[in-house]
Amino acid sequence: MSLSPVAGMRIGLLAAVIAGFWLVAYADLERTRDRALQDGLRQTSNLSSLLEEDARRAMVVAGYSLHAITEGGQIPAHLLAETAWAPGAGAGPGQALRTLLIVERDGRVRQAAGMDTLASVAGTPLAEAAAGGSAAFVGPYREAGGGWRAAMVRPLADGSGSAVAVLDLDRFTRLYATQNVGPLSIILFYRENGAVLAYSRAGLPLDRDRAAFAGFLPRLPADETARTLSGFDPAEGRERIGTVRRVAGLPFYVYVRIRTDDVLAGWYADRWKRVLETAAVSVVVMLLALLALRQLGRLETTTQALRASERRSQALFDSSFQIMGLLSPDGRVLALNRPACALAGLPAEALIGRRAWEFRGWARTGELAEAFRQSIGKAASGRLVRYETDVIADGVTRVMDVTIKPVFDDGGAVTVLVVEARDITERVEAAERLAAALDQAEAANRAKSAFLATMSHELRTPLNAIIGFSDIMLHELFGPLGSPRYHDYARHVQNSGRHLLDLINDVLDMSKLEAGRYTLDESWLEPADAIETCRALAAVPADAGGVTLESDCAPGLPRLLADERALRQVLLNLLSNAVKFTPRGGRVTVTAGLEAGDGLAIAVCDTGIGIPADALARILEPFQQADSSIPGRFGGTGLGLSICRDLMALHGGSLSIDSEPGCGTVVTVRFPAGRVAQPVAADGMQA
Repeated sequence: MSLSPVAGMRIGLLAAVIAGFWLVAYADLERTRDRALQDGLRQTSNLSSLLEEDARRAMVVAGYSLHAITEGGQIPAHLLAETAWAPGAGAGPGQALRTLLIVERDGRVRQAAGMDTLASVAGTPLAEAAAGGSAAFVGPYREAGGGWRAAMVRPLADGSGSAVAVLDLDRFTRLYATQNVGPLSIILFYRENGAVLAYSRAGLPLDRDRAAFAGFLPRLPADETARTLSGFDPAEGRERIGTVRRVAGLPFYVYVRIRTDDVLAGWYADRWKRVLETAAVSVVVMLLALLALRQLGRLETTTQALRASERRSQALFDSSFQIMGLLSPDGRVLALNRPACALAGLPAEALIGRRAWEFRGWARTGELAEAFRQSIGKAASGRLVRYETDVIADGVTRVMDVTIKPVFDDGGAVTVLVVEARDITERVEAAERLAAALDQAEAANRAKSAFLATMSHELRTPLNAIIGFSDIMLHELFGPLGSPRYHDYARHVQNSGRHLLDLINDVLDMSKLEAGRYTLDESWLEPADAIETCRALAAVPADAGGVTLESDCAPGLPRLLADERALRQVLLNLLSNAVKFTPRGGRVTVTAGLEAGDGLAIAVCDTGIGIPADALARILEPFQQADSSIPGRFGGTGLGLSICRDLMALHGGSLSIDSEPGCGTVVTVRFPAGRVAQPVAADGMQA
């Protein structure tokens, strides 16, 4: 079965809507996945920073202890007291510095302090380092008891032996195991040669060979302290993200590596939920659309039948040479034939629904209109009305016979009035048609202004609530929100609410100005102060856009009689436009000074993109911009300059624009001399 073009278009539109749902869902899932990965990267960065600081402190403490021993040739008393009882060994991961030793070259222990008391290190990895008589780092190595250790060795100043600081690597392992990085993720602490000192996850090849990952572990150049990594991990054959940090310039690294599956575990669950939700919405939309299409088909069939019936009736109606019309009992036009429309000089659609006596084509004076209305009223009461009236056609006054006949229903009530008449003056008809069109346009303009003003007021109240509540959520006044994503959502809600509120305020100001209801609250003010205030407010977006914003006002500017809020609105609009359309590295300057005739002129000059000459004529009109690409690239509604022009007109001033594409723009607002305070001489009289 072939489909009609209209049906095919509707089905295509339905498919496009459903495809749009899936595209939106896919884009949202991708954004959520990217945010989850970014959160994982931030987690690895923060955690690696903390663990790097912990390792650095352990190394610094061991280094300071060895320095004190090598200088004095024995373990100082305060180190004996601090290490003898091993603080923290029974709770938490414990302390990293396990034992301090002074070892002879033959391996005998001269002095020891800490958790292990040894008589000799012979047969251990420490013996070779002690016999060498040079500084070294030993490890990782396993003690006889099974624990993993590393040691820092420094020769004594007198050369008689070496000072040894034994580090408990199992302490780092316990600390890393407490970090919740996911069941498939790992934390590593390793040397420059790739030997792993400690790690968070058991059951790896590292349990047998601490150098098993030496070929895969990342190292950093000497001038780099940290690096964020993502991608495929050859050590485990999976995708991962992580951060590796150098420990305070030492040949050690802390590496927090998280599997992508751990980071995206929640996203995977949400993904299927979103797919099911989108599928459910698509099914519901499809069912509703099919029902709507079915109903539309029925309506189209009925409409076509009604139109055919109307065409037949209208053909009979139009075949009469007399002027004929159908009116409702209250005088509203229901139908007219062609001569009646020709007499009125208006198409049927312009007449239908309006009261018949409102058209000057049929009643050219108020008296005739009133007589027409009264005649219709009499006919609506069930009486046949017939009267004569004069009309002027082609400069000739003619008398027309008008008959109004009531039509009754089965209950005896009047349902339709049939009007029969002749001719009308084209001259009167044209004048009255123009007046009716003007009245209609003015009424529409007033209705539009009233609607915009009313709706703007009604919308601002909930928008203020949205902005206020989102601000409370951003500052967490009543407790934490939980997920960091809620902060982003609250910030987007607040920014969108403020943008919409600014737009509504512009529309409200424009509607007030068009309706003539904008009242100035005038007072004497210092124009330099107003200019500086506006410059300071515009400095934030200017700094963000890399634009230099300056003011250069003439000294000793006189006071100005103006509405301070309106003046600031004008200046802020002009500064906002100048900053918006000035590329990075450009300059915006505000100048003010007296002109010839003692008027005050304030100019906003920029080095921006400029305005084409053909756009200068229309850019001051509401909702107009220099070209159609402006809203997409820079935003805005095209109301700012129109509002500024009207506000200046209320002050008796003017707004002018001088611009050249690629060379910048100068917008100048001028206040008349009557609004500028005259200078005062020393004797108190006007100069």
